[in-house]
Amino acid sequence: MTVIEHVDMGAPASFVWDYDARRPRLNKLYEKSKTSQWNATTDIDWSIDIDPGHISEELLARFAAADFDFESTAVGAFAAASDENRWLVEAHSHGWTVSQFMHGEQGALVATAKICAGVESIDDKYYAAAQVADEARHVEAYQRYLEEKVQLSYPIATYLHQLLDDIIAHRHIDMTFLGMQILVEGVALAAFSMGGVMFGNDVIGRITELVRRDEARHVAFGVLSLQGFYDDMDPVDLAEREDFILEACAVMRDRFIPVDVYERLGLDVAKATKEYDQGPDTAALRSMMFSKVVPNLGKLGLLTPRVREGFEKMGILRFERYVDSATEAGELEPGEGANNPNDPFAALRAGLATVEKIAPGPVLQVLTSFIDQGRVADLQPAAVRLNVTGVDEGDWVLRVGPGGVQYALTTADDRPDVTLTMDVSTWTDIIAGRVTAPAAVMDGRIDLEGDVMKALSLEALL
Repeated sequence: MTVIEHVDMGAPASFVWDYDARRPRLNKLYEKSKTSQWNATTDIDWSIDIDPGHISEELLARFAAADFDFESTAVGAFAAASDENRWLVEAHSHGWTVSQFMHGEQGALVATAKICAGVESIDDKYYAAAQVADEARHVEAYQRYLEEKVQLSYPIATYLHQLLDDIIAHRHIDMTFLGMQILVEGVALAAFSMGGVMFGNDVIGRITELVRRDEARHVAFGVLSLQGFYDDMDPVDLAEREDFILEACAVMRDRFIPVDVYERLGLDVAKATKEYDQGPDTAALRSMMFSKVVPNLGKLGLLTPRVREGFEKMGILRFERYVDSATEAGELEPGEGANNPNDPFAALRAGLATVEKIAPGPVLQVLTSFIDQGRVADLQPAAVRLNVTGVDEGDWVLRVGPGGVQYALTTADDRPDVTLTMDVSTWTDIIAGRVTAPAAVMDGRIDLEGDVMKALSLEALL
């Protein structure tokens, strides 16, 4: 791959001479960005020594109970052969992942510069310019971390490279906006959220936390800017957007695999790739990934019948009930904007928008009454303990499986596969649509103990 690559941005720049036509919500987001700046040189402690091949005890414990025999896989067998091999697997996997973060952030920098040049609102230009500075800071932080701490890096993955080229070169500004701010930034936000747990040292943990805060605003920017844009679009033009969404989501779901690591370590690439697809960390990442992308598309009215059909085939339509990024960031009210009129969960959230505390019992009764049995038909049986503190009768066991969902107050005889503990404020925020459950886990608001894979069965309910 050449060191410098030139890409035709495909669209003209625009001047906006009307400074009075304002978008107050974007201006509010811009003000947040100005007060949330950080310095990669001074806000990260670069004096900390790290071992890129170290696996944190927290991470080991998180997946220890998962029903997955890692040592039977190509990567696991190689790692189990010696301490040196195990270190190589972890260090190279770490270096590959952070390298893709860095490359993706440079893609976001260039794409947002194009957006800044092409948008036709002064508030959009203000915010896009601020985001360009954010993205430059992200690239700087990851580049320094790889160079000084990990001391190994990887080139951009083939499919990420192609996706960024397609996004940046598209002739329509909204397609660059949609591709970067909704799809790629949505995936990045999920990946950075996972990063705080998946990475086992304080330096990368600090970097990913700072970056994640910025990315939450960036995705909200996309939702706010594109709201209403697709409402009356010509069917031919809308079909082009549908094609792009389906193709990009298929790539992000199935093809971001560390093939370069397998090749560098001399592993059976085909076998390792197939096994990666079945791993517990892959399932967790996909859960986080599309918990952002799908509801954001829904908020824009882009979960069209064709997109819904494609997402159903990919197994990701279930995430439409999650909270979109603009609502989670407090920029939109629950229920505001495009919503699925047939989703009873949306009506429940709208009714709880101002509620500060609600016990689990009544909510579980409502949720189980309209659960889609098709969502649980293929699930392996799981017993999930939901322990909500700070409220009477807050400790429940939910049994999820092909027969549906049953729930009852926890007893001394229960042996749950996984326990989720949270305070009543967190529980209420999740049910009212103010935060997603995965984000609450990553923010430390939910304590998860047991088989993390079993916890994912609650997607069928929440």
